[in-house]
Amino acid sequence: MGYVARKEYGKGQEELKLVVKGAGEEEIQMEIPVAERQYTLKEEETVMDDLVNRLEEMILGDNEDLLHIQSPLFLIKEPSTGFSIQWSSDRPDLLDDTGKILLQAGEGQQEGIPVQLKGKIRGPSGTVRETEFALKVYLPVQTEAEKAREELSRQIRQAETDSRTQEGFYLPETLGDAELSYRKAEDGGQFWILAMGPLAAVYLRARRADQKKKEQKVRERQLLLDYSEVVSKLQIFLGAGMTVSSAWEKMVLDYLERRKRGDAVRPAYEEMAQTYYQMKSGTPEGRAYEEFGRRCLLPPYLKLAGLLEQNRRTGAKNLRQLLILEVTDAFEQRKNLARRQGEEASAKLLLPLFMMLGVVMVMVMVPAFLSFS
Repeated sequence: MGYVARKEYGKGQEELKLVVKGAGEEEIQMEIPVAERQYTLKEEETVMDDLVNRLEEMILGDNEDLLHIQSPLFLIKEPSTGFSIQWSSDRPDLLDDTGKILLQAGEGQQEGIPVQLKGKIRGPSGTVRETEFALKVYLPVQTEAEKAREELSRQIRQAETDSRTQEGFYLPETLGDAELSYRKAEDGGQFWILAMGPLAAVYLRARRADQKKKEQKVRERQLLLDYSEVVSKLQIFLGAGMTVSSAWEKMVLDYLERRKRGDAVRPAYEEMAQTYYQMKSGTPEGRAYEEFGRRCLLPPYLKLAGLLEQNRRTGAKNLRQLLILEVTDAFEQRKNLARRQGEEASAKLLLPLFMMLGVVMVMVMVPAFLSFS
């Protein structure tokens, strides 16, 4: 292990625990903080340009455009990893920094009220860029339910105010053409809601973990099924005189072409495609193969990555012979996996078979018992 991969943007710092051998007579244990990857100035400028171009669309929310604002704006504070936006308007009494409209009835119904909205974008390195939008804010549109609730609330407040010298007051019996009925809310309901909240959170977390485990199991099975095909194609292309990198590129491009035609996603080829893009972007070939094996995290792929890395470093001429042996082992593993899947499918069929047997026994035994009665 000589290369340390950083976490991607926004994934946070991690503590790397190492055991170092050779720095002294005894092995040394160390903990090294490894920061997440940071943007270069050029990358930061590119992300900021993209944010400025998309910001109007991002903040609109349910509004038609910026000149007809009747619903709250979506003033996002952290639009991208490491970036932040500080919002302000020249009319904070009408539009606050969260995008909420503060207009009261009677204001801005006809022509709307002009508001200047400013956003100050700050990048991870401290670079700042300001952008400004011209808005027209109107009285928020109320749904029928909101109008009814507001009118009922007004009538109840009015009844309560008019009867303060009396022992009590009557609630409205009608609202428009609808008759009203009332009951007191039970306090116990809130307790059960509070009690069920943590239980629901635990259940959802356990369910998410179980789902993730199932997805990981399916992915590993698909990787194992694809392995024999990957090494077989690689061995054939090397036998045709291609280098490892050119054979890798051809396999990836063929897969991407099949995906365009509607073929299913194949995890092994997806990981190969990511490795291909890494090499194209300047990642050393050996490191790209090493990360490929680490992402797949299955012994066959780790072995394949080791063979490719060894071939790159030492220029071993027997790589094709090693891959031929690996193809034989891969097809044997695939046969074992297919056999195991067949056994699992047979086991799943046992329960329906026993249920059908029970139904048949009932159908035979019931008439027999009835004949004796």
